[in-house]
Amino acid sequence: MLSNMPKAVFNGLAAVTVAIPVLAWSNILPVHNVRSSALYFFHESNYTQNQHTNHTVTGGFATFSWQENTLQGFGNLRTKVGNGDMYELRMVRITSTDSQSVNGEWDVFKNGDPTCAGCKGSLYVSPPGIGTEYLKGYVDNGKVGYSFAGNLDANTRYDY
Repeated sequence: MLSNMPKAVFNGLAAVTVAIPVLAWSNILPVHNVRSSALYFFHESNYTQNQHTNHTVTGGFATFSWQENTLQGFGNLRTKVGNGDMYELRMVRITSTDSQSVNGEWDVFKNGDPTCAGCKGSLYVSPPGIGTEYLKGYVDNGKVGYSFAGNLDANTRYDY
């Protein structure tokens, strides 16, 4: 059947066959993945009691992955502070993303107990190649708030 096809038609079909996957691939939105085992800042605010605490971070990990301009992603941060308290911040719903930030709702736990459910928050990640790459963010509901920052682990950032 192909042997009876004019060469110009065959070449045209071949070009379309190659072009369709290339065009589909070009519409795939970029994905970003970062992690940190070097958290250096964690701040807690209790607005109702007018208490603000800059905690000494004694350990912690964070990992975030998202696809630009979609509601697809994952985020989790765990940190232990100087007084022995353990905090976990879970990104539970994404409302917007771009190449350097993720916005959404978070649940926060202190020593396993919920302190902030569905709180609004944001993560910002420095652009690649600027020297020391970092992440920072905040979570807040008007009653309590949390801010954090950390350096990204070397060779673990993926932008594709």
